Amino acid sequence: MTELLTALVRTGRFTPTQPYQRFAYACAALLLVSAVFHGGVYLVDGGPWEGPVSWRKPIVFGLSFTVTVATLAWFLTFLHPRKVTGWTVVVLLAVTSVGEVFLISMQKWRGVASHFNEDTTFDALVFSAMGLLVTVIALVTVFITVRSFVRIDAPASLRLAIRAGLVLMLVSQAVGGQMIAEGGNTIGAAGALKVPHAVTLHAAQVLPALALLLLMARFPERHRVRTVGLGTVGYACLIASTMVQTYSGRGALDPGVGATVLALSGLAILAAAAVIAVRGIIALSRTSEREALRSGSL
Repeated sequence: MTELLTALVRTGRFTPTQPYQRFAYACAALLLVSAVFHGGVYLVDGGPWEGPVSWRKPIVFGLSFTVTVATLAWFLTFLHPRKVTGWTVVVLLAVTSVGEVFLISMQKWRGVASHFNEDTTFDALVFSAMGLLVTVIALVTVFITVRSFVRIDAPASLRLAIRAGLVLMLVSQAVGGQMIAEGGNTIGAAGALKVPHAVTLHAAQVLPALALLLLMARFPERHRVRTVGLGTVGYACLIASTMVQTYSGRGALDPGVGATVLALSGLAILAAAAVIAVRGIIALSRTSEREALRSGSL
């Protein structure tokens, strides 16, 4: 296990880190602490999980922004921005993310809805501020995405995963923008825009994670690229299923035949790509053990 973790750190270039990345990781850790804290409050206080006023919001948004900030900061490892650019990007991303989660949490503690709440002047100001913060995050994401297509120092398979993840993150943010335009989360009879928004957002973690597993398995690069492409197709099918379901006005538990077929196909394809990567790591581990036995080190 230790060898695998060492290989993961080396392959993903998680060390050394730049000072601006350490700042981003510290902010991500703060967001994680907030999510865990509010999870504890929920266990004690109870209340509904769903609804506009629930502990779900500071928990889920805290976790989501944790992985988003950490992931985008990690991507900068492969983009090699100048020091000033790196600090500018990270400060804009991390500070606005912390601010967004703070405002969401504050509204829950006040016992009012955080989103689409304009009942009072203060609530309207809070919601407007949240919209401004999200806009800044979207602009930072656009900058990182464009930069990844101009210059990125990574193997072809990881390049593909990072670029695909970033593009899909922008799609997620566009869906979030539609929520604001619609004045709510529901579209049609029961379509929940938050479903495709959430699923699309985290392609930026799933696809690079697949690429890292493939790099650790030491497959030929052409094989890695094909497998990452396979995983990207699978995730795209999964996203398409949520889009079909939502924009046809169906609820989260009422996907319909078309959305179900797309979801099952996407999950099967994505699982196949993951199995290829995991089997490669297992095979490499066994080879290393045999070599160690032959050399008498075990």
